[in-house]
Amino acid sequence: MPSLNQALSILMIPSSGEAQSAAYWLEKGNELCNSGLLDEAIKAYEQALKIDRSLVDAWNNEGLALASMGRFEPALNCFDEVIKLSAQHKHALSNKGMVLAQQKKYPEALGYFEAAIAADPYFAGAWYNMALTMQCMGRNKEAMAAMKTAKTLDGSAGRCCRR
Repeated sequence: MPSLNQALSILMIPSSGEAQSAAYWLEKGNELCNSGLLDEAIKAYEQALKIDRSLVDAWNNEGLALASMGRFEPALNCFDEVIKLSAQHKHALSNKGMVLAQQKKYPEALGYFEAAIAADPYFAGAWYNMALTMQCMGRNKEAMAAMKTAKTLDGSAGRCCRR
């Protein structure tokens, strides 16, 4: 029976055509990230970005992996790259806000949540993150209103998808 490292090395050997595909490495990074193998995921995202520097999902997902590891400055750099490429990328805006909030840079974080909401007013995640940040700032009434909006949006989105 192969060890985990052997299994991973087998998974990471792409065919010659796949090795040239940024999409392959992005997907491989996502699989590794979802398996909790963050260092390996970051390497896969970096490989994707070597092939295609404009791949916003690779930048965003690498930022998420870095943030999960507490590596906030490199994570912020990744989110900045996404925002340079796609100024209205709601997930990168909200993710950057979350990292800033973790650093207790609450006013700056709020600006990114507001930008994410401006990009998509129905983005429940940004409303939720904004509510948590407002609560940390002692803006409880506003936090409650933002949380109510997040729950309403989240609940209505769930109903729309069910059949």
